[in-house]
Amino acid sequence: MKLLLDFGNTRMKAACRRNGMLEQLYSGPVSREQLERSLYGLDIEGGMYCTVRDIPDDMAQWLEAHRIVRLEYGIPVPLSMKYRSPQTLGMDRLAAAVGAWAASPGRNLLVIDAGTAITCDFVSADGAYVGGNIAPGVKLRLESLHEHTGRLPLVDAGSGDCPMFGYDTETAIRSGVVNGIRLEIEGIIRKTRESYSSVLVFLTGGDAYFFEMTGKCDIFADADLVMKGLDSILEFNENKTE
Repeated sequence: MKLLLDFGNTRMKAACRRNGMLEQLYSGPVSREQLERSLYGLDIEGGMYCTVRDIPDDMAQWLEAHRIVRLEYGIPVPLSMKYRSPQTLGMDRLAAAVGAWAASPGRNLLVIDAGTAITCDFVSADGAYVGGNIAPGVKLRLESLHEHTGRLPLVDAGSGDCPMFGYDTETAIRSGVVNGIRLEIEGIIRKTRESYSSVLVFLTGGDAYFFEMTGKCDIFADADLVMKGLDSILEFNENKTE
C-alpha cells in the first residue's frame, strides 16, 4: 500500500489509495506515534509526501525506513513548468495543481488553497503550471492585527458573527479579515476569467470552508486536492519506470 502524506505548518494528513478510491487515514498533529497508531495493521510499501516545514527527526527516519519519498524539485510531474524559479516553488502548491489537473485535464484551472497562507495557482489548458500568488491566511491576519497594534484583541475567526459591517470591535476584525479575503478570492476569480476562457476553480485547504461559494458554477471544493496530486505524481513516475 502506497502512503501519501501532506505536512502543513501546523498539522499533517495521511491517505492511501484502496480499491481505486483515496482513503484518509490520519489528520492531526505532526506525530510519529499517532500516525503509526492510525496505520496499525497496514502494510506500507513506499509512497510520497510533501512538506512546507522541517520534519522532526523521528518522523524523517520513519519515512525513510518505509521508502516514502519527498516530492521536491527535479521529480517529474505531469505538468510542464513556466514558473521562473521552480526550485523555490512550494511542493504543496504544485501537488494541488497536479491534483486539479488530474481531475480536469485540458481546462484552464485556478487552484485556491486557503491555509496558513492563501495561495492561488494557475494551470493553463495545455498543461502548463504558469504561476500564482501567496498572501497571508485568516489566522496570520488576525494575529498580525493583535500583535502589531496596541489594543486590538486576538479574535477567533470561526466562533462568532461575521456581518458585512461589524457592530463591535470583535465582529469588525472578523468581518474585515474573512470578508476581505472572500472579496480577494472573488476578485482573483473574476480577473482570471476575464483573461482566460472556461476557467475551473478548485478550492482547498483547512480554511476553505470560510470561503465556499455555494451555487456558483465551475467552483469545486476539494479537501483532498494535495493528496490527489501526490497520488497522480507517484503514479506518473511509476509508469515512467515500467
